[in-house]
Amino acid sequence: MTLKQALAAGLAAIAVGTAPAAFAQASTYPNQTIKLLVGWTAGGATDLLARHLAAHMAKQLEQPVVVDNRAGAVGTIAQSEASRARPDGYTIILATNSTYAIAPHLIKPLPYGPDALAPVALVGTSPLILTVRPTLNAQGVKDVIELARQQPGRLNYSSGGNGSTSHLASELFKDLTRTSITHIPYKGGGPATLAVASGEVDLGFVDIGVAVPLIRAGRLKAVAVSGSTRSPVLPQVPTVEEAGVPRFESATKFALFAPAGTPAAIIDRLYEAVRSVQKNDELKDRLRQQGIELVAAGPAELRKDAAEDLARWGRLIRERKLSLD
Repeated sequence: MTLKQALAAGLAAIAVGTAPAAFAQASTYPNQTIKLLVGWTAGGATDLLARHLAAHMAKQLEQPVVVDNRAGAVGTIAQSEASRARPDGYTIILATNSTYAIAPHLIKPLPYGPDALAPVALVGTSPLILTVRPTLNAQGVKDVIELARQQPGRLNYSSGGNGSTSHLASELFKDLTRTSITHIPYKGGGPATLAVASGEVDLGFVDIGVAVPLIRAGRLKAVAVSGSTRSPVLPQVPTVEEAGVPRFESATKFALFAPAGTPAAIIDRLYEAVRSVQKNDELKDRLRQQGIELVAAGPAELRKDAAEDLARWGRLIRERKLSLD
């Protein structure tokens, strides 16, 4: 027997030996608590969605699903932990496009490879909302652009941190409007929103769910929504594109992943648990009021969408020479 034949025989033997084990594992899944990692602090949009999702999945899977916040480094601390976990479906992660589509261009080298996680489902999306401090003399997008052009660099904007979707949305806005606005990063979307409300900064693309109560209380002025359509939460507020900035579209996306190598049957089981959330009208409405629209697209759709986002944000990061410094 040649070396090549011996190697082929060995791999075949491994496949025969591991296939039944994987099948048996998948057929009894789940039979213990599932850990849902979140790469952001408690209280933000990702954490909010994760807790609702965990409660719903626990009912569908008939096992506890526990949220574990591991914040830091644009979500890559949690993603690194997920990539090292056993591929048995008992450690999964709810990540945002900040982590899987933006961070790879900003953090090098990453502590895990590009194929370290297997896509499960695109769970939902949430637009950001461009807000300004109440005392800023700007009622709409055109006013913000005019002020920024009158005094380049004088205005500043908050973000949830370097590499966050709020950071990249702001840089996309600056790129398309040819304006200079100074970036002030904060540790999370909540502090970034409060910075605008308190007047520490002039403006910011912030989480819509966090901003709405402040807008209604008159502590923030809503200027425009970052998505492709108006938000049902604030239907009177136009999109950025409607307000005069062609080709502008940005949103936070929430996606569920499992460690690479997780059996397909387990991936399917997890996806079915996520997809069933679309039948829960009460939960959908509750999340919609927080600015989160449920999607529940499958693994193939998530893989395609993530690849497109990775390429899109990579171009902007390279063109604007953005970094985490």
